[in-house]
Amino acid sequence: MIKLAAVTPPLLAGATLASAASVAQSVYWESVDQYWYVCQPDSTPEDLYRVTVSRLTADGALVDKMSIGRAGHGANLGVERDATGIYLWTDAVPSGGWATAVARIPYVANGTADASDASVVRTPRTGVYRVSATIDPTRRQLIFRWQSNDVASPQATGGIDRYDLAAAAAGTFTRLQTMSYGASGKTLQGYTSLGDYVYHLYGDQNQDNVTVTCMDWASGTVLQSQHITAFAGLPYREAEGICVFQNSPDDPAATVAFGIPARTDAGVRQLNLARFPHPGTNPWVPIPYSTTLYKPNSDNYIPQYRLAGDQVFLHFSLSKVDGTAWAQGETLFQLPLRARPDRTQRLLGVVSGAAVTADTMAVRFEVTTDGKVSVWDERTLVGWIGGDVSFWVC
Repeated sequence: MIKLAAVTPPLLAGATLASAASVAQSVYWESVDQYWYVCQPDSTPEDLYRVTVSRLTADGALVDKMSIGRAGHGANLGVERDATGIYLWTDAVPSGGWATAVARIPYVANGTADASDASVVRTPRTGVYRVSATIDPTRRQLIFRWQSNDVASPQATGGIDRYDLAAAAAGTFTRLQTMSYGASGKTLQGYTSLGDYVYHLYGDQNQDNVTVTCMDWASGTVLQSQHITAFAGLPYREAEGICVFQNSPDDPAATVAFGIPARTDAGVRQLNLARFPHPGTNPWVPIPYSTTLYKPNSDNYIPQYRLAGDQVFLHFSLSKVDGTAWAQGETLFQLPLRARPDRTQRLLGVVSGAAVTADTMAVRFEVTTDGKVSVWDERTLVGWIGGDVSFWVC
């Protein structure tokens, strides 16, 4: 279970979405390609209950989009990857603007689809209301939420089911577990599952009541509740969208990210994202670097990092392959998204003593917000340079 504490610096701030029709309703992080998928309701009189799904880079640049008709409100979103491609799990067969089933739709860049086409519709339950789905990527499970009454979420009762994702994709729904819930009195803005726990996001536009709760799958008990103040002061601020955030599919320290959409006075729809701190102390993780340019002193000194809570520890020792001097500001490698600082960090390292006879062996590195680690020294150093257990808070 992650700790719902004060959030870390933003993952995204002011990313522009594809549609100007509405704010984001749901988000999903796909950790293989490192893309954000963001769902916006985009209904018009001639194309009712349409949604637009924007695909963004990790840094928030719009890559492409997809328009999906007869989809409902876009209340939640799941992104499945298998050997044949990328699939969206989204709303389908809307009634009164809300879904009564879900759909599994191949993602087509800048394409269109009909979420209520019989070939893509999946119906885990019948006779339920305001349904939606997402995915727990750490267990490859489809998470399906439903209401037993057709009312607004503060008064809603119902349940959340989980299913094997591969079986659900094939149309077979054998419930692995169901968690019942009662009326919360709060406006639901999304949910996700991470292992043994379910996380709900609540809140209303322009009100200081954004909250994330953590519930135990086994008992349905609320174990944590955290008031969120991130992105305070944004115009039309509203909580929308929550998902699992992990650096890779096998990341042992997955956490939860959530969205705070806003819009400018000019009507531009923007998304802001933050995450909760990573749990625990984790193993050392290798960092990719150019083996044609640099070589480590040994296998023990390949560039690597690890997280302890939200402290990032960095360890490396590199030489230039061609034996030339280190250039002022030369970038050695780039850290993954989860290990980047919120502002430029200055680190102290060491240089080979043979390179600085009768001078200091200290050398300075910088880590910028895009994760680039560079050396800053005016001495035209030749030899290995390194950083050992340097750290910062991300």
